[in-house]
Amino acid sequence: MAASDGNSADPGRTHERDCGPRPASIGPGCGIPGAAVRTTHFCAESVRLIKSRPRGEARPSRAVPDHEEARHMKMKELEAATGIGRETIRYYIREGLLPEPVRPKRNVAAYGREHVKRLNLIRKLQQERHLPLSVIKTIVTSETGEPAGGFESLIGLEVAMGPLLADGRNLAPKKLADVAKDTGLPLADIRKFAEIGLIHIDQRDGGEWLNQRNVRIMEIISQTRADGFVPDIGYTVESYDFYPQMIELLARRAVVGFYSRLGDKLDQPAAAKLAVNGIRTLSEMVPLMLIERIVRMVEKISESGELPTEEDEV
Repeated sequence: MAASDGNSADPGRTHERDCGPRPASIGPGCGIPGAAVRTTHFCAESVRLIKSRPRGEARPSRAVPDHEEARHMKMKELEAATGIGRETIRYYIREGLLPEPVRPKRNVAAYGREHVKRLNLIRKLQQERHLPLSVIKTIVTSETGEPAGGFESLIGLEVAMGPLLADGRNLAPKKLADVAKDTGLPLADIRKFAEIGLIHIDQRDGGEWLNQRNVRIMEIISQTRADGFVPDIGYTVESYDFYPQMIELLARRAVVGFYSRLGDKLDQPAAAKLAVNGIRTLSEMVPLMLIERIVRMVEKISESGELPTEEDEV
């Protein structure tokens, strides 16, 4: 009968005819949800081999390929390898600075050498270049999400670019309160423009400052309001929120593409000069493209007599 064939819970019982595990349908706990009773049984050859091993001799270890070993680093091991805590590592993953771990099982996360390399690079950029995470994210990732390699010589490129991008009118940074006073814009509106990403406020010497480019943007906004683009007819701060989104996409594509294509092909001074030339090209080309697109869209509306919606294909 099946019930008497190997249904004992004796873990040392030997079965001459069976060298494999018991079927799941046989044995203690059979048919009981959640039951997890383990039975061990060996064939005669298995018993002979176990008894023949000298006492204290370690079991032979399975050879692990390099790529598999690299893929099976636990969080604790990743912390030890990089000196970075797990909460910081998890934060980097959530923010997209670090790739997701491989998950071979539901509650198992496996990290690899690429995680160690990326974490070391992030720390280097923070400690040596004092870069914010938003800039570091652009540097360490490419459009495909893979590490953008070969650009180490370009780290700190913004320092070399600074003098080349200086405004010919020598516009100096200004305190936020002074910008509000000079432009006539409410201080609350200037802060809202920063919240939607149109400008960036620098915290320095215990005060709030705008660099020369952001000062100029606020001067332009002030002029547009003087021209009639006022909140009363719908041109509120929030009506400008899609401009930062478009610029962020354009800037990210341009920067990542530059680093990815250039790599270590040029030294930093030459790369800075090329980057500035590229910026000037974009600053001239993009406004012309925008004007051309706007004029053609106005013509299209005049011809069709219909106003396209935001969802319409452009």
